Amino acid sequence: MAENNITTQLDPYTPGKVGTSAIKNSSSNMDQINREFMEKSVMKRASELGIQYINIAKSPLNPDLFRLLTFDSAKNGRIVPFFRIGKSIRIAVEDAEKPETKTAIAFLEQQGYEISLFLASSSGIDDALKIYEATQQYKKPEIVENVQVDAIKTYELEIKELLEVSKKLDNVTAEEGLNMLNIGAAKTGASDMHYEPEENTVVVRFRIDGMLQKVFEIKPATFRNIANQIKYKSKMPLNIDNVPQDGRYGFNFNNNVIDVRVSSLPTPFGEAFVCRYLFPEEGFTNFDYLGFQGYALKKLDNVTGLSHGMVLCTGPTGSGKNTTLYSLLQKMKKPENKIITLEDPVEYKIAGVTQSQINEKRGYTFASGLRAILRQDPDIIMVGEIRDLETAETAAQAALTGHVLMSTLHTNSAIEAISRLVNMGLPRFMVASTLHIVIGQRLVRKVCPKCSTSVEITESEKKEFELAFDTLNQNKHGLTLTVPTKIAKVNGCDFCSQTGYKGRLVIAEVVIVDESMKRLILNSASSVDLITEARKDGMLTMREDGLIKVSQGLTTLEEVHRVTNIFF
Repeated sequence: MAENNITTQLDPYTPGKVGTSAIKNSSSNMDQINREFMEKSVMKRASELGIQYINIAKSPLNPDLFRLLTFDSAKNGRIVPFFRIGKSIRIAVEDAEKPETKTAIAFLEQQGYEISLFLASSSGIDDALKIYEATQQYKKPEIVENVQVDAIKTYELEIKELLEVSKKLDNVTAEEGLNMLNIGAAKTGASDMHYEPEENTVVVRFRIDGMLQKVFEIKPATFRNIANQIKYKSKMPLNIDNVPQDGRYGFNFNNNVIDVRVSSLPTPFGEAFVCRYLFPEEGFTNFDYLGFQGYALKKLDNVTGLSHGMVLCTGPTGSGKNTTLYSLLQKMKKPENKIITLEDPVEYKIAGVTQSQINEKRGYTFASGLRAILRQDPDIIMVGEIRDLETAETAAQAALTGHVLMSTLHTNSAIEAISRLVNMGLPRFMVASTLHIVIGQRLVRKVCPKCSTSVEITESEKKEFELAFDTLNQNKHGLTLTVPTKIAKVNGCDFCSQTGYKGRLVIAEVVIVDESMKRLILNSASSVDLITEARKDGMLTMREDGLIKVSQGLTTLEEVHRVTNIFF
């Protein structure tokens, strides 16, 4: 008996009945023949159309590429991405002229991808889409990018909600998990996120307003996936976990791209990561917004008209030095000025400024980079940090030859920058002839405007103000100072997350190297003599600037004592 050209076979164990296994095998063989015929037909049509052909059903598919399109777009357009190198993508289509296919291709091209078309059979597309659909365990990944400002709660409440995120991390993809953490950091205003592996857990902490806050703990197995996602996005080698690494990536938040600077460090329990969030800054050009006032504000404004000389900003890590320098750059950015920066790494991108990142592994250091910059005919140069004599000498030469040279230095006070340069080996005559201004600074937390109250000052506090203000009223600081009768007291509310503080501002001291200061430097004067001379011109110490801000109700005595290392 024959049917559809398939010869049936009697079941040897049941006389007179057709074997079911024989029918299945015959049917399977026929399907295979039909499938091969279809593929050859599509191959021929692809040749006629001048399009490449692929048997997509036999090609390995990378599930990660499925994220380039929603499943509905792929299904309606009969389109499957199957290979990518950088921004070049190969996609399989059933019909390149299908309107839905054209729409999907146009979407990919708008994302900056270069498309290579391959024609595939309808059966092959069907098989690929089945795989595509099977990978959609999370049909629509919750990649949150936009959050209403009025929906952003205080960080204490957000951290409580993030406790729920920690429970979700086990059941979402690593990409979604990292996005949840990034958005959580952005909503709380965190400047850094710390992942700290321990023996049986991984602690996650946020730094908010300069203070570390523990958020939650996650399982080591979950963290490994998150860590690999961080390294993948930061372009770090995934197979290296025994040496420190650095990288960078970005994510979208409320129509802004937030840059994330990543540092990894090997520990006995896995890699520890610190992610620094570099939010687009709108206050770069406003020195008073940053907290500068009086004498410091006046001198800083004068710097923007400087034609040559060295400008140094000093303080510990996290004291806002780079923000101050970026503010200066924004003020000095004019069509007639060529500005180049040399940074490690480039933190904030500034339109109209040429920014270069050093790479010490390849020999591109601050010193060698600075020499290269001088051949680019700049007017203003910013060097991320002066770390050694070679950089200091090159910077001084730049300042001597008609350039404005800005940089940072790690010292405890502004006046110590002079002795630091001398101790590095820079000759005193070069320090005296090139240095124009030194800005020393710290960041203190501002009192919450909604819940702070005023209290009568104590006798000891009154004496502290009197001692400082009596001295200051004899100098040219630009302010009229009166000892306050009341100062701010922090209480705590939902707006400030029960801390009593909201935001931060600068307390600063500014030293101008005028002719008198130059003579003292050349004559190897002591730091005491240098401070005495600077104070004749109106310099305030950081502590004094802090006390002024306490008298204005902007911060508290406790904050000033904390950051200036004064304890009672």
